[in-house]
Amino acid sequence: MKTQAIWHSILQRLLTLPYLLSVITLMYFGVYLFLLYTPSNGPELNPLSWWGWFDQGEYLKAAKALDRLDFSADQYFYPPLYSALGAVFLVFSSNHPFFLINLICLLWFIYVFIRLCDGYLPRAVSLFLLFASTIFDINIFKNFVIPWTTTLSAALLASGILGLIWVQEIKAGKRSHLLTWQVLFVAGSLGLMVPTRPVDALIGMVIGCAFVGSYLLLPKLAAQRPIHAGKFLALTSIGAVIGPAIFIGFNVLIYGSPQGSYLQVAGGNGFWIADLPEKFYSIWLNAQPLYGEAGAGLIQHYPWLLLSLAGLVWILLRGDFVLRTIAIAITLFFVLYLPYGDLLPGGMWRYLNIHYFKWTIPFFALFACLLLAQIVRGAQARSGWRLPSAPLIGMPLLLLCIQMRIMTAPLLVNLTQAHTVTLELPEQAIDLVDVKGLTGNFASIYFGAHVLSIDGKTLKINRDYRLLEHGGDIRILFIRPVQGHTLELMPDARLQLHDQQLNAQWANYHFSLGLPAFAHQLPSAAVPAAYRLNQVIDFSNQGISQFYIAKGFSIPESLGRWTMGESALVDLRVMNLAPEKKAQLALGYKALVTSNKPCQQVIIKLNQQPIGSNRLCLENQGDQVQVYRYDIPIGAIGKEGLVQIQIDTPDSVSPRQLNMNTDERKLGVFLQTLVMTQ
Repeated sequence: MKTQAIWHSILQRLLTLPYLLSVITLMYFGVYLFLLYTPSNGPELNPLSWWGWFDQGEYLKAAKALDRLDFSADQYFYPPLYSALGAVFLVFSSNHPFFLINLICLLWFIYVFIRLCDGYLPRAVSLFLLFASTIFDINIFKNFVIPWTTTLSAALLASGILGLIWVQEIKAGKRSHLLTWQVLFVAGSLGLMVPTRPVDALIGMVIGCAFVGSYLLLPKLAAQRPIHAGKFLALTSIGAVIGPAIFIGFNVLIYGSPQGSYLQVAGGNGFWIADLPEKFYSIWLNAQPLYGEAGAGLIQHYPWLLLSLAGLVWILLRGDFVLRTIAIAITLFFVLYLPYGDLLPGGMWRYLNIHYFKWTIPFFALFACLLLAQIVRGAQARSGWRLPSAPLIGMPLLLLCIQMRIMTAPLLVNLTQAHTVTLELPEQAIDLVDVKGLTGNFASIYFGAHVLSIDGKTLKINRDYRLLEHGGDIRILFIRPVQGHTLELMPDARLQLHDQQLNAQWANYHFSLGLPAFAHQLPSAAVPAAYRLNQVIDFSNQGISQFYIAKGFSIPESLGRWTMGESALVDLRVMNLAPEKKAQLALGYKALVTSNKPCQQVIIKLNQQPIGSNRLCLENQGDQVQVYRYDIPIGAIGKEGLVQIQIDTPDSVSPRQLNMNTDERKLGVFLQTLVMTQ
């Protein structure tokens, strides 16, 4: 019994806020010390570590400029508050000025979150939600360690939420009144979001208006409202204007205008509210169809968010004032960020844009838990469980049924002597263009200095379009649909242009409902590479067969490629075919045949139409490369010249099955060359 009492006492201590915050502080130190991005943790990879990144580099540059009282405009990019706090700590460490700031902000945010949860859940459950959703998730926790202005913004927003909790406690009789400093603290914190993150300050306004409104609606009892309405409004106004005054004063000092440059730059990336459905689908559900980013959706990373969105709906409908205000703020937050032109699914994880949304994650966990708790309580009471069960079932089901459909069609492509790609557009608005024959690394595609115009009007990258990797193609994704006659693209000089394979197609997308599917994978509609009659496609590692293979091939070897499985596909677009004439296909290949597997059947189809078959055996030298010719019927290839060659090998077998070696791939034929003639 004594041992049990000791363990109970230890557990009770661990559930207290001081112990909790101490444990999280130790974890923060650990992550900071061992995170690869932390300065001096990985100098052989990146000597500057996170100071070599754009945002963090700008924070540090501005902090150093403030420290030496340098107010040159070229020293500042972001609003000043976060860098100003960093400048205070430069005297202690020039490499880690935001270490203590981020720690304090994190602990304050957690303190407020637990204070909120305590009103609805046992402390042990609250801690489970916090640790499961945020502390133990390195993708979220590390973004409280890495210098981001969103960490300060989250802490300031938490102060506003604490104000709502205080008013709620007065209403419930747990607190007698608010003090003057508390009113100034809440209003001042929310106002300081303006010189931290102006967009986030709009969320702060929602919290602030709810704070003011909830206080003024309290019963007019002396014990509850010792600060009368006029004085309260004066205090909140004084606190709220401090932040905007800092922002405006800083901009006037640095740039000579109240607005400054940050809002202009951010606004230059575009905000398209009409893109909200597409961005919600791509960032929340599935980024693969449009952006080619498999597994990048929030729900793909955190499937439990399906329950959270159901919980969000429930809180919006039936939550109390504090929870409903937070749910409204989170909803508005995503409405503000999702249509932003520079927020793309690839950047969510590759460039850690998830830091925008990190403060919402524990609240989403809370919403899911409250919905489930309501259903359990209703089931125990045998009443009141049906209504909350509706969003629990309906919301995930609806989201899983949403599917994206993409319709494609070929484009006529020309290449000028100046290496400008010219495309003749259809007579309708289009959403995207895929180009085959341009290659480059991610940075040269995503950040390249491309020049794109439609009918002579130059479009702005980020604001009007983005260039993306999409499989083996490059995708021009227009932020809003475009229409015109001629598109001209002068790609960044770092991209390699393969003029013989250059081809393109345009596409439109729309949404529809289908059978429920988690992260519905849309079949890739890759652009078939251009092909000209009599051109020999070499499938060895010296050739360019990578532009033509669609699926079912191994990596290239010195002489060719093996087909793998029972079917392999080659896609191409014949650019100079006369549809009214017969054509011929010639393939040079051999089969995997041995004494243990003396024969393999090979069936060749063109555009799903059989055009020939061969039985390759040891007795007819099927293990030696030979050229096999197949007549292509008139009409098998349409006027667009699209050709899909299918090589079926139903008898494919692995070398291991034949006791040749340990290779477990099921191999069919070893393809060396392909040529079409007419």
